[in-house]
Amino acid sequence: MATPVILPKQGLQMTEGTITNWLAQEGQTVVAGKPLFAMETDKLNIEIDAPASGTLLKILKQEGDTVPITEMIAIIGEPGENLSGLLGAPDEQTPSEPAAERLFSSPRARTEAAARHLDLAKVKGSGPDGMIISRDILAAAASEPQAAAALAAPAAPPAQPAEPAAAPAVPKATPLAAKLAQQQGIKLEDATGTGARGKITRADVEAVQASRTGAAAAGAHSEQLVPLTAMRKTIAGRMLQSVQGMAQANHRMKVDMSEIVRFRERLKEAGIKVSYTDILVKVVARVLLEHPLLNSTLTDQGILLKKYVHMGVAVAVENGLVVPVIRDADRMTLQEIAAQTVLLADKARKNELQPDEYSGGTFTITNLGMFDIDEFTAIINPPESAILAVGKIDRIPVAEGDQVVIRPILVLSLTYDHRIIDGAPAAQFLQRIKQILQNPYLLL
Repeated sequence: MATPVILPKQGLQMTEGTITNWLAQEGQTVVAGKPLFAMETDKLNIEIDAPASGTLLKILKQEGDTVPITEMIAIIGEPGENLSGLLGAPDEQTPSEPAAERLFSSPRARTEAAARHLDLAKVKGSGPDGMIISRDILAAAASEPQAAAALAAPAAPPAQPAEPAAAPAVPKATPLAAKLAQQQGIKLEDATGTGARGKITRADVEAVQASRTGAAAAGAHSEQLVPLTAMRKTIAGRMLQSVQGMAQANHRMKVDMSEIVRFRERLKEAGIKVSYTDILVKVVARVLLEHPLLNSTLTDQGILLKKYVHMGVAVAVENGLVVPVIRDADRMTLQEIAAQTVLLADKARKNELQPDEYSGGTFTITNLGMFDIDEFTAIINPPESAILAVGKIDRIPVAEGDQVVIRPILVLSLTYDHRIIDGAPAAQFLQRIKQILQNPYLLL
């Protein structure tokens, strides 16, 4: 029986996605749980697994097409199957259909559920807005005797269908590089891959484009129109929504980081590696519980105070900006925060974040100190009520009594929603952060 391939929903706010790369062509054999196509959403690029094994009978949406969620984009089945029933049916499912409900799960959860023969409809999601995530599958598997046995000894994978004769090899490329090459009419074979294992990146495609246009542009004025990616469109829209929809105000405060510098050096000598961002996450998470207005959301019914801290940490990626979320940061040790920060930042740069790893944040920290930025003003990430911008630690002269001494100084810049937070509470929030940073033992 033919299986429709539909564009999955990867997060509550997602409404559409752009297909950037088909990893199989019509007539080729595909395997359930193996990547079938790549798509770009407003948050990230991600590979989507085939929902069933069989032959890719028909591709309905092409690379570069932007498709609404739950719309059918391809069909998998057996050669010669009659597809009139599927092709004659409406492409889009209504949100009330069970299939659409089951779609609200992470790719990892779907893969693990398939491996353990679990029905997603019977699994209760604990992720953001009820999303089914990996730990829900593990919990469901452990609660069922048969599934628990499968968890302890996973069944052998299904036999791999015989692959047809291989088509001429096409160089591997990131989804963004493949999309850009298609838009600019560049053959991937003309690019030299500089990414991991020789994979072609956006920079490699741009290098080919520059080499073709460089000679013609010499001595002449030239322009280039760069198409907006889905991520860039979303960033633009959300930032505009933020500045137009909030009364954003800003406070700045200088902090003497002498004690934190010594604290970090002592940890390093003990074999514990943490960054200044990790320390800030720990300190700010503590202070947010003392100042809940900074960890809130304004709703039509009132101010929703969050009694937990899901800390967003902004990460620059190849084609924009993502904000991975450290969930329950207020309950973590400094070492746990450091490990999670490294893990999420690495996954963000590899476009491997799952929906529950970039949604549900309650407060955001953005650090540009590594780019030699002294201080800056950040824009609030809605629906949060504040964001902390962090610059570099700079050794500058300061007055200490009647003497001038050199101290490592950090500027913290707090942008807050003045509809919720007044100037004095915002200042007290910064003062408390400063107090702990200048006296790290207060973390104990």
